[in-house]
Amino acid sequence: MEDKELKHEFELERVILFSDAVFAIIITIMILDVKLPEGLKHASADEIKHAFKELMPKLFAYMASFGLIGVFWTRHLKIFKNLRDYDMKLVAGNLFFLFVISLFPFAISTITSGLTLNNYWTVDIYLGIILTGIFAQTIIIGHIVKHKEKLSFNPEAIEDILKWKAMKYNYFIYPLAMITLIVLTIIQVEPTFIMYTLVVYALAIRVISNKYYPVKKKLKLKEEEIESQIAIDN
Repeated sequence: MEDKELKHEFELERVILFSDAVFAIIITIMILDVKLPEGLKHASADEIKHAFKELMPKLFAYMASFGLIGVFWTRHLKIFKNLRDYDMKLVAGNLFFLFVISLFPFAISTITSGLTLNNYWTVDIYLGIILTGIFAQTIIIGHIVKHKEKLSFNPEAIEDILKWKAMKYNYFIYPLAMITLIVLTIIQVEPTFIMYTLVVYALAIRVISNKYYPVKKKLKLKEEEIESQIAIDN
């Protein structure tokens, strides 16, 4: 029995290490496209200045993507550190999530290939990847909650730890956001306004999350946890 548990623990660790490797590779690939053009060794000051100006959108896109991938990785870490076992559906869900995240370099390449935010499809691709990444993590969390007795260390608290009451709304908000994104693109709304789709999405999730998991409640629980730890130490 103990050997079987150790085997599962080792296999789960492999899933986590594989995921971390994919994240690292994605970030590395993205930065490869952010480079100055060749032939600037004997360029004039104006030419160098122009080259840096042309590079700025690529650099900002990389910085934004790095931050977003960091958020996804942090969330992924929080999810998997609460697991004691896995099943093939969890592995499949994780692979789908990693596939979506692996599309970030493609989104960056659309910018480095000469497309800008003035191009509707560039915005669609980028926002679609972000929204689908959030939805993919929702699928993973939903599966863990459904099979919490088998998969998690703390079945009683896993829903609160992963904020499932708020996250499950993604099943309704995600399709609505994607439809809105497509409609705004078809009617050729200014790309800047299309970006607000993500802002509205984030605000909706924040409002729902604060409804079920208010900050004051979290602070109170943290204080109680600290007091309990002090009592144990004494």
